[in-house]
Amino acid sequence: MTAAGDVLNQVVPVLVRLARRPGGLLLTAAALGVGVLALLGAVYTLAGDGGSWFPLVLAGVLAVPVLVLAVRRERLQARTQGLALRPTVVGTRDVVVAGAAPNPVQEELEAINGALVESSIRTARFLPRVEAAQRAAVRAAGGTVNAPYLKDDLRVTLVALVGTVAAVPVSAVASVVTAVLLLVG
Repeated sequence: MTAAGDVLNQVVPVLVRLARRPGGLLLTAAALGVGVLALLGAVYTLAGDGGSWFPLVLAGVLAVPVLVLAVRRERLQARTQGLALRPTVVGTRDVVVAGAAPNPVQEELEAINGALVESSIRTARFLPRVEAAQRAAVRAAGGTVNAPYLKDDLRVTLVALVGTVAAVPVSAVASVVTAVLLLVG
């Protein structure tokens, strides 16, 4: 593994641990808002007139990014759980045979150059810079074996995060409107 991979494996677990509580609060708020909207939507649909299904459908649409982010968050937590915050260096009794030993500086430069090349290739149509940055990070880390937290597509996770953040106010406003319609109607 290169030094860039070591840095990623030290920084990412810290960031995941720092974001654990805010991420949980965001998911709880979004799930609560969507759940209340679904409940009010079900009651409004049963009381029903034309268009009474809209709050229930909106709750279903808002639930998708919340569920995707919850699953992605759990995977990330599980994949970074095994990474140590401070790696320990253990001495070995390996015998080194003289010959063509790999140069660690050359390996590091090749990994960084490979990452730069990967970051410059933007073939994806949807969030190409995010996809290129993820490929570059995978290349710098030496593959997903060394950085298992990079297996999932970050573009999906980012879109799910934006959808979850949007679900909180949208579900709150829709719940208030649905409650008013239930009281008036």
